Amino acid sequence: MRTAERDDESAATTPRRRETRARLLAAAFEVFAEIGLGAASVEQICQRAGFTRGAFYSNFSTKEELFLELLSQELRKRLESLEAAAERSMPELRQRSCTLDRDDLADFVTEFFADFLQTGEEATTWYVLETEFLLLALRDPELAPRHVQFSLEVCAEMAPVIERLVGAAGRRFVLPIDRALGILTDFFERAMRATALQGPNAPDGLTGFGRHTADLLFAITEPVAETASVEPPAN
Repeated sequence: MRTAERDDESAATTPRRRETRARLLAAAFEVFAEIGLGAASVEQICQRAGFTRGAFYSNFSTKEELFLELLSQELRKRLESLEAAAERSMPELRQRSCTLDRDDLADFVTEFFADFLQTGEEATTWYVLETEFLLLALRDPELAPRHVQFSLEVCAEMAPVIERLVGAAGRRFVLPIDRALGILTDFFERAMRATALQGPNAPDGLTGFGRHTADLLFAITEPVAETASVEPPAN
C-alpha cells in the first residue's frame, strides 16, 4: 500500500527525519482524536509534537497528507493482523468446512475479529476520523482521487485474504470478489456507524457483528461441492 508521498521523500530515510515524522504522526493522531480532522491545525500538531512549522512542512505538504500516512499505517496494521489471523485459522476452517453451518460461522467470525472488536474507543475514533476524511475528499476535487486510489489499494490487498478464508470454509463467492468485498466493507462500516452513534450494544453494531456477517456470507457465497462440475460416467 502506498503512503503519502513527496518528491523529497528519500530524505526521510535518515534516523533523525524518521523520528521527526513519527513524532508528528503521533501528535497529529492525538490532536485529531481530540478535536477532529477539520478543526485541527498545523500549529496545534506542531505544538503537541514540540516542533516548528518548518519541521512539519519539511515532511508533509498538508495535514491531509499527514492524515493519509497515518491512515495508511493504521490500515497496514489491520491488514497484517487480518493476514496473521487468517493463517492461524486456515487449518481449522479446512477441517470443519464440510460441517460448517451459520452458527459455527458466526462463532468463527466473532472469534476471528475479537481483538479488533475489543478495541472499543480507539476503533470508534478511527471510524469518525475516516468519515471526516471522506467528507473532506467529497468537497476537495484535488483530494478526491487520492482517497479513491487509497480505497482501491486497500480492497486489492484485502481481497485475496478474504477469498482464501472463504475457500478454506468450503465456499466461494457467487459474485466477483471486488463486489463481494464492497458489500462486506459497507456492512462493516454500517456496524461501526451504529456503534459510534448508539454505543457498543447497538442492535446493528459490533456486538452482533459475527451473527450478521455469517448471515451475509451465506447469502453471497455458495458451497463449492454443490456447484462443482460433475463428470459424466465413462461408457
